Amino acid sequence: MIKKIIIILFFIIITFIFSLCVSSVFISPNDIVKILLYKFFNINLLDNIDYINVDIIYNIRIPRTILSFFVGACLAMSGVVIQSVLRNPLASTYNLGISSGSGVGIALLIISGLSNNKYIFIFVSMLFSFITIFFILFISVKINKNMNSNSIILAGIVISLFFYSFMSFLSYLFPKYSYQIILFQFGSLLMNNFNHILIIILVSILILIVLIRYSFVLDIMSFDDDSSFLLGVEPKKMRIFFILISSFITSILVAFTGVIGFIDLISPHISRKLFGAKHIIVVPISALIGGVLLTSADIFSRILIKGSDIPIGIVTAIIGAPFFLFIFISKKDSN
Repeated sequence: MIKKIIIILFFIIITFIFSLCVSSVFISPNDIVKILLYKFFNINLLDNIDYINVDIIYNIRIPRTILSFFVGACLAMSGVVIQSVLRNPLASTYNLGISSGSGVGIALLIISGLSNNKYIFIFVSMLFSFITIFFILFISVKINKNMNSNSIILAGIVISLFFYSFMSFLSYLFPKYSYQIILFQFGSLLMNNFNHILIIILVSILILIVLIRYSFVLDIMSFDDDSSFLLGVEPKKMRIFFILISSFITSILVAFTGVIGFIDLISPHISRKLFGAKHIIVVPISALIGGVLLTSADIFSRILIKGSDIPIGIVTAIIGAPFFLFIFISKKDSN
């Protein structure tokens, strides 16, 4: 186990270095070290370094790298929760419609022109994510009174398709705001506000603590509802509780970065494959893997097309869609 953790930490360091070095302008690791020494320790070794590169590293790439890692970590933790409580390896906040529900709220806020305040974005995103949860649970109850996992997933897929179509409709109807809506629809990591990044870091730490605290409940809920009930867990109530936690995570992320999919689907699978099913291990390891995956995807988004910055959600979809198909086929073969 220790060797595997060391390998993951090694990959984190490598992705951080590449993320700082690579983009439309390549900056060598040696120059980056000098820039970091200057910015954080006031050691001036910048004689042969362009000050534009200093601004690029400090004001653009460091915030973006930190942001991508912690957003990936949050997405991965939400994926662990959803897959565990619904007992389905194909479940995630992305394909349940929670992300797109928050996205609709943001899209409506954009076209209203009311505010560009991120805290208003957070409020609206959370409001619409909880409205989405309400609709999912309402439809789920209509499908199955016990609100089992399959009914929730089916309801989520229906809601997801509807909200994505609605966002596309808003983009078509209001061409003036179509670029902003599309940017939220496909996700973006173009943020350099350290206060906003700090909020995401604090949310990551808070959620990690909560999920580790309830890791034994997640372990129990991996069994069927009857077994969970016999082991002292009320599956219906805890399922709603954990879905609300995932909704909270998702709404915060969507408010800042837009809709980013598939990281919450992939990371838990890799973690369980490497470390087993105990959630006290799976949750933090999935967070680390999610951070690495999203940071890596962000690197690809900057270098796939020279001089272009592809929305991060497109890159994760290109990577995630084949993975989704692989899981589906593997699940079918195992049955």
